[in-house]
Amino acid sequence: MESRIEYVEKHLGSLEDFVRKNSKYYLESWRNEKIKFNFAAFLFETLWFAYRKMYKSAVVLLLMNLLINLVTFLFLIKTKFFMGGTILVLFIRIYIGFKANDFYFMKAEKVLEKRGFEPEDRDCGTSMLGVVIIIFIAIVFQVLLDFYLGVTLYY
Repeated sequence: MESRIEYVEKHLGSLEDFVRKNSKYYLESWRNEKIKFNFAAFLFETLWFAYRKMYKSAVVLLLMNLLINLVTFLFLIKTKFFMGGTILVLFIRIYIGFKANDFYFMKAEKVLEKRGFEPEDRDCGTSMLGVVIIIFIAIVFQVLLDFYLGVTLYY
């Protein structure tokens, strides 16, 4: 079984086609054994996954964040652990910051092998539409959550 570095060197052109925007950063990260912190993934978490067309991961993170918010507001807000949700989200973001490039490599590898190392446009690059859709879904869920909490907490 070939190492990740060998895989990147062997399929450099296909990986560049897959990543497109900012391919130099990702190829350099994947060629290196050191773990590289992805600040964009740390800071924008769910949106970064949507931007990089990892929609399932984006939705899972979005739902996880909403669940953490719900648990925080329903159970932790009146206790000494009210910061528990915020701390948990911070740890998740730090983990994602360190692992994002690996997650993206696994996605690239999966797509390239599935498509015979000639990825289609719909699999490659980035998606601002995905980001907009995730933002819309997050707003809808947050409004519903706020409405539910408003009704639950005040009545």
